[in-house]
Amino acid sequence: MKTAGQSGRLEGRAVPPRLRTAARVAAAVFGAYGFAWGLAAFGAELGAFAGMAPAEAVTASSLLALVVLPVASLWAFAVPRVTVGWAVLGGGGVLLIAASQFAGTVGQ
Repeated sequence: MKTAGQSGRLEGRAVPPRLRTAARVAAAVFGAYGFAWGLAAFGAELGAFAGMAPAEAVTASSLLALVVLPVASLWAFAVPRVTVGWAVLGGGGVLLIAASQFAGTVGQ
């Protein structure tokens, strides 16, 4: 059963179900990991910037990332379009990592 937005077509050709599944699995594994990694890095920088001890900031943000990782992985399968999943997880991970790098240079 197809939902709205899942035409299963790519430039006029039908996309095989295995390719769609592989794209979702890759988004769930790599995209969610990158998103959780970026969240942990940004949270650690933000916590240290807010005055927490560096070890406490890393621990707190890593615990939060451990909760976000399975939620993001499951969301990658629930999102109607795999491109949206990659954009949010992959793009969000890249933005969070870039923000943590920027926060690290500003906080010094």
